[in-house]
Amino acid sequence: MIDAARMVCEVTGHKAEIKLRPDMPTGPLNRVADNSLAKRLLGWEPSVLFRDGLKRTIDWYYATKDRGEVKRVFSRMLTER
Repeated sequence: MIDAARMVCEVTGHKAEIKLRPDMPTGPLNRVADNSLAKRLLGWEPSVLFRDGLKRTIDWYYATKDRGEVKRVFSRMLTER
């Protein structure tokens, strides 16, 4: 997860301080994707590297969202469930 967060900051050019919070719940113990079942059952493998897919998603997001509106609701969206 920390690598993905760093990659988001790198791709977006955002200069955020990433704080680790060991006092908070961790959620799923294993956060690493394992595509072996999909490969075995369906013959499927990802065709896009994670970094490339992340960049495409960020480019799409910037192209389709109003930055002012995102900035206005960003903090709430990070913590809302």
